[in-house]
Amino acid sequence: MPKKNLRKIPPNIFNKLKNIDSRYIVVGVLKTFTKDDILEKNLHHLNISIDDENLIIPNEIMPMDYQGKYSDKNINGYEIVRDDLPKETHYRSMEVPTWGSSYRTHTINMPYEMYPRESISPRLSTINIECANLSAKQDKFAIKFEINEVIDRESETFEDDLLFCLNLMQENIYSCNIFPSGTTYEDYLKTTQLSWEFLPPGIREDDIKRIFGKSKPSKEKVLEIERRYDFIMSLNPKELLYGTSGLQRYFGAIIKDDLVVFENTRYGNAIYIMYNNWQELSTLSRIELMSGKHGSDFDRVIHTSKWEDKVKNLISEHNN
Repeated sequence: MPKKNLRKIPPNIFNKLKNIDSRYIVVGVLKTFTKDDILEKNLHHLNISIDDENLIIPNEIMPMDYQGKYSDKNINGYEIVRDDLPKETHYRSMEVPTWGSSYRTHTINMPYEMYPRESISPRLSTINIECANLSAKQDKFAIKFEINEVIDRESETFEDDLLFCLNLMQENIYSCNIFPSGTTYEDYLKTTQLSWEFLPPGIREDDIKRIFGKSKPSKEKVLEIERRYDFIMSLNPKELLYGTSGLQRYFGAIIKDDLVVFENTRYGNAIYIMYNNWQELSTLSRIELMSGKHGSDFDRVIHTSKWEDKVKNLISEHNN
């Protein structure tokens, strides 16, 4: 699993901040893991395991220092070399031979110059862990992770604090996001960021299986998604999109770089057509999209009669 550090706050995080009214922010993420992920000990560093009956999770955990440099700083603190300040004289003790003696030595203090060091205390931030359904009978678990540190947007150190917490989450959960302080597990399920997979169109049967993942849909649902898949393929897409957000699954297609269509396989009452800013928009919940803040950046077509014609007309208008 990747755990690459972030050198700066990602653009999608800044964009999400614009849509959060709360002064207080937390770094958190909700990720879905399969039973195999847990049995293979992919979450062993978080003390997450599973037995015959239940998923076993701690309510809170201190990230281990070996997970990365931010996890190490979080537990052990660190030093900053203050090269913006004048160098200081320090002394290093060493033993040297005594003049005139073949076996005696004495201690001298050798001066050297170095920049001052500033010691930063450990933050000792923990990660809160929550899962609504712990039954081992299910194949997937939606687990909420949240850094136990509330970040004040009006603080002078806000961006530094945010970047640290994002990296702490990234090193341990391999993903990160932000939410208003006090966001519930249910709200995480609604708003958690989509994770897209991009693939070229392939064999129809394989593509349909990929859309559903490991879920077991009814025959009616399969027929419904097959019809919608066929319609999307009729638009001659460059790439197909497969995404997950909490327990939801999405599929769609990139028609052009600034034109994407997609919908939810579970609550598929509408198809979304997104334009220039689709990478950001696709991370928002339906409630956020419909808030009126995003103007003409997208269109939503409900699956009523002749919805396919409406979608084609909107695409045609955009292309012209």
